Amino acid sequence: MYTYAEIVNELLAEFPEISKNYEEEITWIKDTFQGQDTEGQTVYFDRCFCDYIGRLLVDESQDDIKIEKIFAFLEDTAVSEDQEVRNLLQVTVLEYLRSWYLLQNESEKRMLPETKKIFDRVKSYLEEPAQDVLPCFL
Repeated sequence: MYTYAEIVNELLAEFPEISKNYEEEITWIKDTFQGQDTEGQTVYFDRCFCDYIGRLLVDESQDDIKIEKIFAFLEDTAVSEDQEVRNLLQVTVLEYLRSWYLLQNESEKRMLPETKKIFDRVKSYLEEPAQDVLPCFL
C-alpha cells in the first residue's frame, strides 16, 4: 500500500526509466521548496510522470506492457488507504489526462475501476477538453 511520504520512491522503483527525469527535477524541487514540509510529490508527478504517461499514450508504436503497468500503478494509488495519495492521483495525473482530449480518450479505455471512479469525479468539475488542442510535449 502506498503512502504519501514514500510515493515518489515507489514510482521510481516501478518505473526506473523515468529516474533521469527525476534527477533533473530534484534539484529544482529542493531549491524551490526549501524549509517546507514537502518532498515535491505533486510537482514531480506533474512535471515528470504525467508527460511520461502522455508520451506513451500517443506513441504510434504503443508499448502496451508499459501502459498496462502504469494503469495498474494508478489503480494501486486509487485504492490506497492514504487520502493524500488518492488526492495526488486526482489533482496531478487524472486532471492532466482530463486536460487533453487525445489523452483522455486513450486513457479512459485503459482505466481500472477505482481509477475510473476518481476520474469520473474529475470529469464532473473539469470541462471537456478541446478536441483540436494537442499536449505541449507533442
